[in-house]
Amino acid sequence: MKEVRPRRLEEVRAKDPRIVAGLMTGTSMDGLDIVILRVPRGTPSRFELLASAHEPMPADLRSALAPQGAMSLGEAAWLDRRLGEWFAHALARLVERSGHLPDLVGSHGQTVFHEHGTITVQLGEPAFIAARLGCPVVSDFRRNDIAEGGCGAPLVPVVDRWLFERPREGVLALNLGGIANLTAIPPAERPDLPLLGFDCGPANMIVDELARRFSAGALTCDRDGRLAARGRPRADLLAELLAHPALAADPPLSLGREQFGAPFVDALVARVAPRAERDWCDLLATAVEFAARCVARAIARRILPEYRCRCCVASGGGVRNPELLRRLRAAIAPLPVIASDEFGIPAELKEAIAFALLAAARIDGIPGGVPSVTGARRAVLLGKITEC
Repeated sequence: MKEVRPRRLEEVRAKDPRIVAGLMTGTSMDGLDIVILRVPRGTPSRFELLASAHEPMPADLRSALAPQGAMSLGEAAWLDRRLGEWFAHALARLVERSGHLPDLVGSHGQTVFHEHGTITVQLGEPAFIAARLGCPVVSDFRRNDIAEGGCGAPLVPVVDRWLFERPREGVLALNLGGIANLTAIPPAERPDLPLLGFDCGPANMIVDELARRFSAGALTCDRDGRLAARGRPRADLLAELLAHPALAADPPLSLGREQFGAPFVDALVARVAPRAERDWCDLLATAVEFAARCVARAIARRILPEYRCRCCVASGGGVRNPELLRRLRAAIAPLPVIASDEFGIPAELKEAIAFALLAAARIDGIPGGVPSVTGARRAVLLGKITEC
């Protein structure tokens, strides 16, 4: 990409509409989702998708990130730089291909540690993105909420409201990433009902890690749910998984690798000791059923009839897993599960879109934090701004 003229924050704030990029890497660490949007000033619910890409995470970066909390301060500092440079290069490649130069970037960063309501760390230094693209970058979206007593996650529910709210019926928005996040959006005619959002349990996180171990690293996921579809859930193991204490907590609730990451899978594999391929398929089928049951239980326990939810709009990489969707539909029937693509939001890009819109909201002074979701004392502006 050719050298670009630096654009100051005041210039970007005054522009209408703006070109805004969103960058998102999730807990699965499979790669970087990138979108470039055209967003009118002050109206984050309206946008036009101009370009998108998925950049697989380089193997050396993925390997370095795998230990997460076990890394030294020096290792974390180097990863912060390497991720920031990779984000910048990946976005620059999409800009070159599409011809759309962003005025603003929203970069979530790679979460390497998140402790509910106290500490959150995302790596991917935004200064490298700002320097390469010549524009302001909004990043570190979670800490302002934590500073006001919130849990810092989930942050996408406000975007779910912007995208999916309906006048007279409620909508459930479900993201099936590494973790499953559920948003209950009340009808617009019921302003007395709060927006609800919380983590339900693991979605792809355990499944992806089991697929990697079964294949000795050859697979990064159970492609199309083929392995899980060949297995049968183990009822005894499923009951143990559903009794996990993290799932019993009331919202605000945020979950991650600290609960369901590699140590959890270590214990799970040791408990089952799979030997034959059929054992692994049964274990994967159990993990998929566990994900579906977590969502179903969260809906049954926490979504009141007053919300009048008529459908569940699903997004995230899990939407591309037919076995997960089949089990999810069975678990929450008769509530229909509809991919967000049918609402004009590509399922695998929703979170990248969300952080582009949250960046636009940040510079327009629109709070993105939702106290009824995170437990914060007040609605806050989300993100820190880095200029080049």
